[in-house]
Amino acid sequence: MIIKIDNIKLNNGKTCPILGLGTSLIKTEKDIEVVYQSIVNGTRLIDTQPANEIIVGQGIKKAIDNKIVSRDDLFIVTKLELDEKEDPEKALRNSLKRLGIKYVDLYLDHWPSCRNYKNPDKYKLIPVRKTWSKMEELYNKKLTRGIGVSNYNVENLLNILSICEIKPCVNEVEFHPYLYQNELKTFCDKEDIKLFAYNPLNKSKDCDQDFIIEKNYDLFKEASIIFLSNKYSKTKGQIILNWHKLLGIVPITGTKKPLRMLENLQSTLFSLNENDIQLLSSFTEKQHRFNDGSNIFGIDIFA
Repeated sequence: MIIKIDNIKLNNGKTCPILGLGTSLIKTEKDIEVVYQSIVNGTRLIDTQPANEIIVGQGIKKAIDNKIVSRDDLFIVTKLELDEKEDPEKALRNSLKRLGIKYVDLYLDHWPSCRNYKNPDKYKLIPVRKTWSKMEELYNKKLTRGIGVSNYNVENLLNILSICEIKPCVNEVEFHPYLYQNELKTFCDKEDIKLFAYNPLNKSKDCDQDFIIEKNYDLFKEASIIFLSNKYSKTKGQIILNWHKLLGIVPITGTKKPLRMLENLQSTLFSLNENDIQLLSSFTEKQHRFNDGSNIFGIDIFA
């Protein structure tokens, strides 16, 4: 069963699917099949990063070799990591080799900061104008069809917009009913920067499970989501992902189960009504950021 989903238009004139596969769980050779089967089921947006590009690339290659898709059918995203900002072109060319492709559809500056992984206590400050001008060069060299950012707040975005020739087309951030980033969403809507949402179901491996249990943070146990699941005869996950879609946000869902990805794709085939969208947008008592960067930086970079 192949699920065909709609596309949205980005500010660079390109289009991308309204839901994607996150690959943070894709780590071993057996996960090649996860990527492949997800594509068979209809996934066309694949979001990856340098740590797992080889496995993801092999899953993509299998799908292309088996004529499930052509390269141009796919929208592939990868990221510039913290310790690669001095030479984004080298970083992207290495990513392309690992993925086994000639270009990506979107290249994201993963974090609005720098850090040397080999010497984690050492920070190297690189002005955003230097990083972004090099990102623009990658676009002009057609190594990527789009450039964007991840984990950028309004202030970070303003820094780029004040100096850029090519504005970011995407900002990938944590976004779910427990973290409705209204100010950021309003700003990005105004500037025509599309929001991608990682951890859209609040089930990420980066979440502190002890905190979730202690504070009762589980979207699948929320009465309103259970109610809507019954009302629409959809799974709880499909309700939440549909909410993202109707807000104009592209959810990136991580899973190692192809059938779960098929279920996620089916979340695009119906629409919550306006009142129910507002219901999921009103978890004001439980707003919490589960990925504040402290696992990488040792501090909450959003504080």
